[in-house]
Amino acid sequence: MKTHLRLCILLLIFASAPLAGFAGILPAIQPHKPPILTTTAIIEVYEGEQFKGIVLIERGKPPFGKAIPGGKVEYGETVEKAIRREMMEGINLELAELRQFHVYSEPERDFRHHSVEVTHLAKAFQLPKAGDDAAHAFIVKLEDIPWSELAFDHAQILQDYIGWKTNNAFSPMSKP
Repeated sequence: MKTHLRLCILLLIFASAPLAGFAGILPAIQPHKPPILTTTAIIEVYEGEQFKGIVLIERGKPPFGKAIPGGKVEYGETVEKAIRREMMEGINLELAELRQFHVYSEPERDFRHHSVEVTHLAKAFQLPKAGDDAAHAFIVKLEDIPWSELAFDHAQILQDYIGWKTNNAFSPMSKP
């Protein structure tokens, strides 16, 4: 019986020896941390049939700068409902002809956290009014976009939009 017990202990030691050598090599298990889902809208403002420009905001909270209006998608909310809600809260605009443009997901696009942004295209037929996180909301002509003042990766997003708008160099995603 003692011999049998000793044999079992020896087998257990030899069987676990390779695992003990890997303890310092295995990476620590990190808790799951999903990216934050956000949404923006490139809003073309029209007066009658005349295109006046797009809406930009001056951010009222850090990081400061000019940006395409948008915000976070709340738990239990669709992206489409979130963008309509954010536009009412942030710039007091109802959106017409809403459609999805593109998804931007580069992990470093927002230095505060990893966010995935669903960008939309829409039209509006009234002037924006700042609310919520926007210190100011204004219309800018495409040739007057303040490129060096744009927050996040919004310069890239607007370059993609202008490429699509001027010569269909960039294809938007299909309508949501």
